[in-house]
Amino acid sequence: MMRAAALGLVFASGCIYANVATPLAYRAPTAQEAKVEGAADAEGTACDYAILFLVAWGDAGYAAAVADARAKSGGAQLADVRADTTFVNVLGVYQRACTRVTGKVVR
Repeated sequence: MMRAAALGLVFASGCIYANVATPLAYRAPTAQEAKVEGAADAEGTACDYAILFLVAWGDAGYAAAVADARAKSGGAQLADVRADTTFVNVLGVYQRACTRVTGKVVR
């Protein structure tokens, strides 16, 4: 009985540490400002995950998604960046949050 109470306190207190980065603001030039109206699009994704509200890992921030898009495209920068965030939650047992960005490649 004491074990169950102790486990309940751990769940309720939020005392388990999670270093997860969530989306914040990201400033990108428009396609006209960067003079890349006809450039190809690049897409990048960044996700974070959690299990049982206890263990979390990953980086679902805009900066990580933009870095992924830049790495895939070989561009120096992205212009006209558009972002979308998706969430999956299975009864608190498994959670995933992903940020997907699309933008014009600036070389």
